[in-house]
Amino acid sequence: MLCCAHVALSQLRVSGQASAGFIKANDGYSQYSFNSGRGSFVWRWDLFADAPVSDHLTFLSNFRMLQDQVPHIDLFALRISDIASSGVSAQIGQIDIPFGNLGERRFPKDNPFISLPLMNEHITSLCASDYDLWTFFPSFAIAGDGVCLLDQGLYDLGVKAYGSVGIFDFAAAVINGMVSTTGTYSPQGLNSNAGYGKIFRLAATPFTGLTLGASYAYGPFMKNDNEDSSSALFQHSADDYPQQAIAGDVDFSIEHFSLYGMVLINSWKYVHDIDLKAVSYSVETRYALTPRLTLAVRAGGINFGTINALVLNTYYVPSLYSGKWDKDVFRLEGAVGYRLERELLVKVCYQINKTYNVLTDPIDNVFAVQTVLSF
Repeated sequence: MLCCAHVALSQLRVSGQASAGFIKANDGYSQYSFNSGRGSFVWRWDLFADAPVSDHLTFLSNFRMLQDQVPHIDLFALRISDIASSGVSAQIGQIDIPFGNLGERRFPKDNPFISLPLMNEHITSLCASDYDLWTFFPSFAIAGDGVCLLDQGLYDLGVKAYGSVGIFDFAAAVINGMVSTTGTYSPQGLNSNAGYGKIFRLAATPFTGLTLGASYAYGPFMKNDNEDSSSALFQHSADDYPQQAIAGDVDFSIEHFSLYGMVLINSWKYVHDIDLKAVSYSVETRYALTPRLTLAVRAGGINFGTINALVLNTYYVPSLYSGKWDKDVFRLEGAVGYRLERELLVKVCYQINKTYNVLTDPIDNVFAVQTVLSF
């Protein structure tokens, strides 16, 4: 028994990233005003633990903790490789969702900026607690109750099959939640909908350095709140109001230059026969001036569709509204990265945020310095 335990432990591969930094934002009322504009020191720890059990069986995990000191388990999956010599592999458990091309840029070491792309972080005026539109009260969404178009790092409980054929890579997954509201938003991470999210991705690499991808997701994004009279879903089935998301992405690199881009067309089927549509994009470029010094720029925006619907006005009374269901937004980011050692990276980032269709655009720019140690 002791011998077997020693062999199993020796197969555990552990690596990680530890980052610490400083963030200072303007003190506007925007959701981008980090910690209400108070300058703050922050930290983050990512721990990766993989255990090959056999030639075709591997355990994968990713543990994350921030200054809130709450443990977050993003990845916790069993991978079965090359099932029956078919070339198809599978993951089951808490998986990374095959939608878009975020990839390793989820993590501070490979992300030249302090944040994820805008479409992964912006909080919309559609609130998760009651699934009502708070178009006239953006502070309700700013408080953290809004639904994102894409749920940040994109992890959820489910099963995924994937593989490659020639220049093509494919993946399909079934998950508890949806790409806008993953299972992490539900009690115990379990399925709170009557149905499941279905995700498909196809990517082609016609030549080294260029990958073109397309993703599709469909499924209910609302919880089953049909017995909650305060919810817009009262006496409605969540299955009747799905999310449909279509994305195209590109990865391109040549010598010291790289480019990542993605366009997302998102539609939430809402109660009262309303479609909440939004189109978002993100383009990021990086250039390594020297082996140690890297410059990066990223631009991203979200354009929201128009609706004709009853929404709560400034007197909290339902009234007919015609116009955009949320405010269009744009973000421009710049970053300089310098590698002091192979394992130690220092980043200086600046973020400019712009909100349209408002009387006064809040000043909500963000400055950040971050150090990242990989081990």
